Amino acid sequence: MAEEKFKLPRSSYEEICKIIKAYGRLQQAASLDEVAKLCALNKTGISANNAFLSNVELIEGGKAKSATLIGRELAKALEHELPDLIQENWAKVVNGNDFLGKMAVAVKIRGKMESSALESHIAYSAGEAKSGAVMTGARAVIDMLRAAGVVREHDGQLVAYESVIHSEGARPNSSNTPTPPISIPVSQIFAPPPVAKTGGASLHIELRIDAKPNELDGLGEKIQNLLREINSPDQVADNGTTNDS
Repeated sequence: MAEEKFKLPRSSYEEICKIIKAYGRLQQAASLDEVAKLCALNKTGISANNAFLSNVELIEGGKAKSATLIGRELAKALEHELPDLIQENWAKVVNGNDFLGKMAVAVKIRGKMESSALESHIAYSAGEAKSGAVMTGARAVIDMLRAAGVVREHDGQLVAYESVIHSEGARPNSSNTPTPPISIPVSQIFAPPPVAKTGGASLHIELRIDAKPNELDGLGEKIQNLLREINSPDQVADNGTTNDS
């Protein structure tokens, strides 16, 4: 079943970026004529995209419209061609909009998708009749997901990956970015002495250790000591129960 109707853009990603930059240059709410002069596009084309831009909260207002705070930030990043900030702000737009978020999840669930398949899925989910303008808008949405860093192309197909939105002033290689823990699976078979009545028993114990790189020193020895304690015969009494003495 298609989602509740969502107004897709009607222009390419490049034209939508021009419109966003035009709104970002405005000091106050403006008419279509004023926006058209700033981005060198006809006002009919701008008007056709305003519903989408309002839905994703990049612009706001009635007949006269202006950029929102996130709209201004994205416009500024686009204006100065700053890739990191462009991705960061598009990611905020995608994560803040239910429809765009669901389109990213659709790719993640499937693992990979052909671009044409995702275009059709976007148009169908938006509840819009298939047309040239709608499919252009669907392709623009895919470009936005790419710009946000939530999908990328791999071996000719679109795949999903997590987009990390860095807090103000933080960057991937900065010293204040925490190092994620490394998961180290360690497996050991523990076979206690056989119980006379029931025969031998075998327990499979899997240990998963979360450690940061600076905590790896001496970790192997600690694991070995732990395993020796687990395998120690005096941990199991003759009747197969734990010996408390």
